[in-house]
Amino acid sequence: MPKSVTQLLKIDKRTFTKTGALDVILDVDTRLFIDPLLLRKTRAPELAKSVTKIQKHFSEILALLKVSKKRDDIFWRNAEKLMHFPEVKGICIGYSRDGTAGSGMGPGLRERLIQSAHDIISVGIQEPDIFELAGLFEEDIGPDRISDMVAVIIKEDLIAYSERVFIECGVLKPRKNPADPNDPPINPFNDQPIILVPKDILRDLPLALDWEDVPIVAAQNEALRKEVNDLIGSTWRSAALRAKKEDVRKVLLQHPELLKKLIEDYRKKAAEEYDFNDDPAGQIIWHEASIAAVAEHPLTIKLPKEPSIDQLRDVVFLICRQFRELIETHGLWKLLYDRKGTPKREEATQLLFFGVANAYCEANDVDISRESNGGRGPVDFKFSKGYELRVVVEVKLTSNKALVHGLKEQIVTYAKAEKAKRGIYLVVDNGGASDRRLKDFHYIVNTNEAKTFEIVFVDATPKKSASKQG
Repeated sequence: MPKSVTQLLKIDKRTFTKTGALDVILDVDTRLFIDPLLLRKTRAPELAKSVTKIQKHFSEILALLKVSKKRDDIFWRNAEKLMHFPEVKGICIGYSRDGTAGSGMGPGLRERLIQSAHDIISVGIQEPDIFELAGLFEEDIGPDRISDMVAVIIKEDLIAYSERVFIECGVLKPRKNPADPNDPPINPFNDQPIILVPKDILRDLPLALDWEDVPIVAAQNEALRKEVNDLIGSTWRSAALRAKKEDVRKVLLQHPELLKKLIEDYRKKAAEEYDFNDDPAGQIIWHEASIAAVAEHPLTIKLPKEPSIDQLRDVVFLICRQFRELIETHGLWKLLYDRKGTPKREEATQLLFFGVANAYCEANDVDISRESNGGRGPVDFKFSKGYELRVVVEVKLTSNKALVHGLKEQIVTYAKAEKAKRGIYLVVDNGGASDRRLKDFHYIVNTNEAKTFEIVFVDATPKKSASKQG
């Protein structure tokens, strides 16, 4: 079963909550990210100077590039060294394909970002904030990259914060001498020291990539407005969502006043920390909810020591049906919607299924891996017993436009890539499908076109409470 920090170290949950730290899952990345703007108002005293560190680090890079005469001279190479941002593996947030091992920033991306920064300096702008905003104009810069850059720069602050929290929770003893070692607890899933992150600096998308409708061109002349609108849209949000980042970069370099405005708008924005109670991205609640649901509704699974593929398939099918029961009858559907009734992303459903399925599998010595990748794209889950027996499960919401495609082709392709002999398509209805999509889906099911795998359909549409019915 996935373990959180408090579970592993047997920390009282209420005590840990008071510290303000994220009780991160240690073997599954939580897809939340450090937002540089939130560091300005964090309540963690160890991070009081973190913003200054970030500004100083990026200012040094810009200063080196300003005096560089050509690519690969000593100043350019020193700037590249400062742009080395490997993933801080101990914090277990961000993106990774499997477990908690991300990739950090590779040399190709680093070189492109250095070149973009040099080009921006050449048009007279030397604000260090441009690195936080790089995701708007540079390919492959997303929330994970921004978060990684910040985490590397403030790593020592996060370590100091973690030590204090662990001392308050009784995991570590206070140092009698500041020079004495105080070894942090180790994450058994990646053998890295556990580094905690305050919840008040986390968002599901850093504000630098999450613009509302802030106009790109306000007081400029009509010709410039038309040029920008035709190429990248009228707002920063539309530019980030629909335009090629190379086009955005060209426009900003051709019109540096727009880049200045972008930086000004960014500094004025008020970032809000992630709502951990509502958990709109479905990144937090699934863990404790799945533990509680499985404990309250145990499932007896009988799997022989040397099962056949059909016996393994039957076990996985039973788990899928139990998941359906928990959703439809025991109220877990509520976790798939935010407090406004808006459906959460598909990943919220996948994580909840993972938590439920993993708990049942652990009791029966069945291995489950999430987002396995066998070469033809990721399959959501792979269940296995030994080396030969494998069953894949693909989870789709009915609101997913690829619902029918996944039914006809996707899971078959994934099953072949994973060398799995059986597959299950777990379809969760959140009320977001068009009539045409549902009609096409049910036609395929009823005509038995999908012969190579089984389908489990889950009704996760909102249910009225018993007191409100009738």
